[in-house]
Amino acid sequence: VLFALSTLVYILGYILKKNKKYWLLSFSVLLLLVLFSIRNFPFVQSVLEKTYFSFIAAEFLSVQKIGLSYILFRHIHWLIENYKGSITKSNYLTFINYVLFFPSILAGPIDTYKNFHYWLSNQRTFYHKKLFFAGITRVFLGAFKTLAIVPLVITYALSYEALTPTFPFAFALLINLLAYSIYIYFDFSGYSDIAIGTAYMLGIKTPENFNNPYFSSSLSEFWKRWHITFSYFLRIYVFKPFIGFYTKLIRKEYRMTISVLSYLSTFIVCGLWHGDTLNFLYWGLWHGIGLSIQKIWGNNLKNYSSITQSKYYTYSSTIITFIFVTLGWGLFHYSHDELINILKLLV
Repeated sequence: VLFALSTLVYILGYILKKNKKYWLLSFSVLLLLVLFSIRNFPFVQSVLEKTYFSFIAAEFLSVQKIGLSYILFRHIHWLIENYKGSITKSNYLTFINYVLFFPSILAGPIDTYKNFHYWLSNQRTFYHKKLFFAGITRVFLGAFKTLAIVPLVITYALSYEALTPTFPFAFALLINLLAYSIYIYFDFSGYSDIAIGTAYMLGIKTPENFNNPYFSSSLSEFWKRWHITFSYFLRIYVFKPFIGFYTKLIRKEYRMTISVLSYLSTFIVCGLWHGDTLNFLYWGLWHGIGLSIQKIWGNNLKNYSSITQSKYYTYSSTIITFIFVTLGWGLFHYSHDELINILKLLV
């Protein structure tokens, strides 16, 4: 199913490259979003099953969820960049390999087609040998993170209940959230290291995905250093279109309102992209609200550069950012009912 869908997307991209039809781009992206929603959101499935398109729902429900959201991003990237005319060299087999590239299909990094095409067609044998050995080192680093560090914290990261017999509830929850922060970083960045290293060994230099995100001094900086390729795609294909959309609805002088609405809308999309349960929506809103507050706060501090450039301000901002992100992981990890129970126990 994914092979057939990718073939259709390739053809649509080729047509968009030749004929800049905005309606065709909109229809193509909407079609992909509908198919993604069919697979990920039960209420969409139930609605479609009552229509003439029930056979499409049945066929697409046979597709495994694993890697589907990353394939969606690559498809949308292909369509939009062909519409813009930024993809000058293309090849059908290269595109299929790009979409279904096994090292990064599960959880990224999300490469661009131009970069993938460049490295796939690159014939520098000497450099490929260096890349191969760099890849082996990177795979071992990722394996060390996932197989040596993650097991040390995973018991305490997955549930606070493992800690409640020993510690008071509030303290157990605090340790649990800190452990989850460590767990999700080393597990995810470890996987990314393995994916990047494997790609290196195949001669494909994929982009980096993490850059010490917990040392960020602001939430916007965190999103530039956490899951970097996803953040880039989110900024280019979701945040900027929302900015354009709200600018048309609201007068340009209300820039702060436009920014806040765009942050909230973008991270609602971000939350729903991660999952179809309420906790992911809460997590998206948490970051959307956090980025909005940071934007307003930063705007008010423009005339106080002596404060913002202080090392104490940077240290305190880094600690606050880490605490904010760590609390957010609680919303990401626990279901709606579990979060309600946690609130009751805290109160």
